[in-house]
Amino acid sequence: MVPLSWYLVVAFILIGLGAYGMMVKRNLIRILIGAEIMGNGVNIALVAFALYSPTFNLTAQGLIILVISVAAAHTALALVLMLMYNRRYDTVDLGRPVDREVA
Repeated sequence: MVPLSWYLVVAFILIGLGAYGMMVKRNLIRILIGAEIMGNGVNIALVAFALYSPTFNLTAQGLIILVISVAAAHTALALVLMLMYNRRYDTVDLGRPVDREVA
């Protein structure tokens, strides 16, 4: 059986990579992907805790379903905001946007 620490190392690596991607990148799509990677890292940690703790099993499953549903709502809202940002600035990059002329 795989030790709990291995699961947690993978989870923390994913959370770290997602946080790095959110902080360094300026593209809105890449920022959203970073947030999704962080959510997957949290899910892996919850599954690992549920696997090794018999009393935490149902609670972890409920939390995982909650995290997945919040991530779906977060993604839908972020895509709508990206569409609005793209219509206004003609880009999805966050570096100094320039308003286009209103005709």
